[in-house]
Amino acid sequence: MSARSLLLSLLVGLSFNCAAVGPPAPDAARDVEAPGGQVAAPFDLADPARIEAGRKRFNKTCAGYCHGFEGVGGRAPDFKGRKDLPIQVMFETITKGRVGADVMPPWGAAFSAEQIWELVAYLQYLGTQ
Repeated sequence: MSARSLLLSLLVGLSFNCAAVGPPAPDAARDVEAPGGQVAAPFDLADPARIEAGRKRFNKTCAGYCHGFEGVGGRAPDFKGRKDLPIQVMFETITKGRVGADVMPPWGAAFSAEQIWELVAYLQYLGTQ
């Protein structure tokens, strides 16, 4: 199988995975605009309940093929012990995806902003492990 065919198969599979998630839930808490126009988390990113919600979502949608369970061992970069990712960059990357050498589908249509912030909370937690 060529690299192009493999990539196309992956993207189609991810599209079906996103469709299976269903429409995004309405935001219970709106994002807060921080000074400088950046969006801030609407809750404490160190909240254990939010970290756990992010862990479950990560293991269900991000771990299997791309990032590995507990953020280690996938085809994409590891997150465990990684402290160099600003939370705003994590939020924007999950929401909008990436193109180029590091392809990642956008999850902004599949997850609410609050759910994406829960993923950020979990990734930030992994950075401390």
